[in-house]
Amino acid sequence: MNLPVSTLAEAKLVLDRERAELDPVHGQDQKLYIDRPANTYDDLIAEANTAVQSNRPFRWFFTGHTGAGKSTELNRITSGEELNRYYIPHIYRVKDNLDVHNLDFTDFILGMAHGVIEIAGERKIAIPKALITRIKKWGAEIEIETELSAGATATIGTELDFFFGKVTGEVQAGGEKREVIREKLRDCLTDFIRLIDDLVAVIEKKSERKVLIVLDTLDHVDLNPICDIFTKHWASISKPALSLLIVVPLPLILEKDFMGAVQDNYSLLPNIKVFNGPADRSIHPDGFAFFTDVISRLASLSLFAPGTLEQIFILSGGMIRDMIGIAGDACKYADHPTDNPSGIVQPEHVETVLNQRKAYFRRLLRKADYTILREIAASPYPFGIDDIGPLLHLKAIIFFPNGEGWYGLNPAVQAMLDVPGA
Repeated sequence: MNLPVSTLAEAKLVLDRERAELDPVHGQDQKLYIDRPANTYDDLIAEANTAVQSNRPFRWFFTGHTGAGKSTELNRITSGEELNRYYIPHIYRVKDNLDVHNLDFTDFILGMAHGVIEIAGERKIAIPKALITRIKKWGAEIEIETELSAGATATIGTELDFFFGKVTGEVQAGGEKREVIREKLRDCLTDFIRLIDDLVAVIEKKSERKVLIVLDTLDHVDLNPICDIFTKHWASISKPALSLLIVVPLPLILEKDFMGAVQDNYSLLPNIKVFNGPADRSIHPDGFAFFTDVISRLASLSLFAPGTLEQIFILSGGMIRDMIGIAGDACKYADHPTDNPSGIVQPEHVETVLNQRKAYFRRLLRKADYTILREIAASPYPFGIDDIGPLLHLKAIIFFPNGEGWYGLNPAVQAMLDVPGA
């Protein structure tokens, strides 16, 4: 399908909320990518460079609202010349490899090992026999056949990649085997981390670059277990001698225990500016220009009646995924030639999407949540409001990046509270 499309029937398909993240550096995705402000990453790159000069790993957290475009920006960062000059980055997507509904801190360490294996496999790096023997021994102890050759070396990416794929597959599948693997990792954590470190040392010696594992998609996981894992087990997670860039849910930066463990080593990718400020709810011109640019690369703007793009932009809260998905939903409701002979999105179609969003929040919000929501509506710069984190994770509350940053309600939630008697 050639982009941008010019009919509602096509637009409702290409304006898909579940569109995969872009690869801004390679292939056709370059035509769809729009530059984001780079200052979000300056501290990250500075810390990465300092770590190289100090000959130590660096650890960094990357956050922002779900759907703000973090995975796309990670693809850009990890493909960039500044990072690749000194590092070999590898993105390990937790939700694709582990069970996001049942995570343990040992799963992350196992994921790091799998990522290291894949880095070496991509570069066809041979691993010494002594390391192969240790991996075989560990595999035997957790009763997973290693299927490794008896030669002096093995190419990771064949036998070893297959073996660690089997191990993470067992953890993802659940059941008795998962608990055996986790228990073994806890019992011999120091030895397993030493195994990772030795694999990293081989790669870094051969490649003359540092190993960087990116743990992505943790922002799609339930907030409380992730907070618990990082506050209680950060010392173990950060122990392997490799660099880590970890995507975490935005509300974690509000957690004292978490911030005490990780300090201020994080970047926040802002959502696109929607309003000029908390007291000025006129549409931010640069933010709206970004939004129309995104949509125009996928579908003709002539498919939207005057004013409807502004409605969609406000309803999105500045999240790119919602910008695209809400526009696609509006096209879906408009694509009825009998009821809508104009063949374009009308205000009532966006209103239908708004009603959907309101129904979604009504199903999930508790009575106590409305007290917090009303406090945020009254004060965009809250002090000491408890339990804001889960509502931020749900995006019932949205953090807007203007100036020092302020909080507002999701437009659908605001519409619910605007009803008399609500």
